[in-house]
Parts: sequence; C-alpha cells; structure tokens
Amino acid sequence: MDFLPTLNSPVHEEYFLNSGDKIRVFFEREDIGSASASEPGWRGVDKIGHALHDLDPIFDEFSRDPRLARICQQTGMANPLLLQSMVIFKQAQTGGEVGIHQDATWLYTEPSSVLGFWFALEDATIDNGCIWAQPGGHRSGLRSRFRRWPQGGIGMDWFDTYECHGAAEDFVPLEADAGTLIVLHGFCPHRSGSNRSRHARGAYSLHVIDGACRYPEDNWLQRPPGMPLRGFDLEPMEELPMEELTMEDRPMEDMSAVPVLQL
Repeated sequence: MDFLPTLNSPVHEEYFLNSGDKIRVFFEREDIGSASASEPGWRGVDKIGHALHDLDPIFDEFSRDPRLARICQQTGMANPLLLQSMVIFKQAQTGGEVGIHQDATWLYTEPSSVLGFWFALEDATIDNGCIWAQPGGHRSGLRSRFRRWPQGGIGMDWFDTYECHGAAEDFVPLEADAGTLIVLHGFCPHRSGSNRSRHARGAYSLHVIDGACRYPEDNWLQRPPGMPLRGFDLEPMEELPMEELTMEDRPMEDMSAVPVLQL
C-alpha cells in the first residue's frame, strides 16, 4: 500500500484510515521490482506506522523520554498526548519526494496544538532528501485540512491557495546528523526531496497534541474506545520559568522548525 490513500480505492483507504491503532507497512509509489537475496527485507518500504509508540516496547520507551515531555510543557501544552508515530525510510535511489505540507493539515485540533518531533536515524542531507522548511511560514496559519467526509471517503478542505506556501527559494534545507531532533510547529510548511543518492535517509517521526484541545470526529486518524491516547506517563513536572529557557527552548510562536538537541 502507498502511504497516502489512492482516491476511489476502498481497500486502500481502509488500510490507511484504520492504521491509527496499528503498526502497518506502507510502500513507495514507484515500482521497486524484485529484491535480490543480498538486499534488505525492507527494500521498497516507505513508512511504518502509526501506533509504534504504543504497541512496540522499544518505541514506547523512546517516545516517552522525559526530555520530550519537557519540550511539550515549555511550548504551553496542558495535557500532551502522543498521537502518531512513523519510521520513515526514504530509501536510497528510490525514496520519493514529499510535497509541501503542514502537520496540522493531517493532525487537526481546535485550537491547533500538534507538535512534530523528527529524529534523524541517519545523516540527512540535501542529496538524500532532507527536510526543507519555510522560515516564519507558520505565522500564516493553516492552509488546508485533510478529513473524513460525512458521506464517506476522504478529502482536503482548502483555506488558502497552494501558492501561498511561498516560492521554492523561500525554503531552507534542514540538514541533520544522525541523532539530531528537529521540532516542527504544526503550521510550519515543509517538504522533502526525492532520494537518488546511494545513502538512505531514515527518520523517526512522532506527533503530539494537547488533550485540552478538541480532536474532531472527522479527523482521518481515529482510535477505538479501547485504545485511548496516552501521554508521557510521567509524574507532574515542575514549571520551568520562561526566563530560564535557552535559545533552543523558545516558545513555539517564536520558531518554525528548529534543531533542538542531539540524542
């Protein structure tokens, strides 16, 4: 299955829309051919998601690192809940391009609260498809929303024109060494290029929302009643005075996409 659902394909839509409480594998759109015995078994895989943080013990422990909880607190979240997680492969020579988008388009709350944690598992460079982000673009607000239609199916609501994302020269590359964390504001327009290099660009992506905000029933990603969203499962943390925050800990209204720390 491709990562994004193919329109008018009920089977494809079902696989994607019902992945919020599962670990599912999504493949590249391009024809990957047949893998040889010497090639890794994950050849052609695009992403694995979307509940790794709840269903896999290793990802559970990693995703609930107290340092991530601290970042959520410092950005003003009252009740951070881990919503979505993905391993993104960006395969060598076949990794596909990801167009300009905002995380809040796909992970919508009222008011908006989604925060993206993007971990470089391998060095991310321009050659192998690193993230490109638009500095200050988050100040323009949300431009589209992906949701379930009342009559069935899924689609995009557009609040603004695509051109308002800015020209290609407005975006800057966020090259990152393996182990780097990049924090993305939910409104930050970003994209990534295709990977035609000989080096994969693996990443782990985790998205957190504020449980104090409304999460609409027509959002594409839904959890069954028996598997509610969980937070960081930590004891309440002491409030950190704003005057003690470092440059890397700035409130989200002051940043669009910022490398925060090395793990």
